[in-house]
Amino acid sequence: MPLRTASLAALLALTLAAPLPAQEMQALRDEVGDGAPMSYIGTRCAAFFISSAATLGDQIDEAMQEQVNNIVALLLMTAVNAMVETEGMDREAARDAATEEAMALTEAYRARFEANMEAGNAAFAEDPMYMTDNEDCLAVLVGEPEPAATE
Repeated sequence: MPLRTASLAALLALTLAAPLPAQEMQALRDEVGDGAPMSYIGTRCAAFFISSAATLGDQIDEAMQEQVNNIVALLLMTAVNAMVETEGMDREAARDAATEEAMALTEAYRARFEANMEAGNAAFAEDPMYMTDNEDCLAVLVGEPEPAATE
């Protein structure tokens, strides 16, 4: 399955993913500091963009959604390559693993957003973890160094 198809499958299959409890999520930079593999940055940022776009819904026009889809495909391809090159996985298994991980992380973000809204807050605009992930995932897109762990 081409990676673009895999990223779109992740978008369509959000309800099939086994969610991580929202309260167990920690900032991407902390996950990296705790030793998360390089591929995790790709899957986590893919999930970040998928869940953000899904939460914004109709506020995102078709052109912007296409950009999100392209970003997600790029991030998943990066994660797959990292799984192959640094984790020794074969390409097909890496595609499956990256898609599955991104789906689970997307559902965790969505659960977090829902919990924020149920508490009377904005879905993500007031969430400190979301804001640091936003900073880190945007840095990944522009090629800045990997997210540094917070102290």
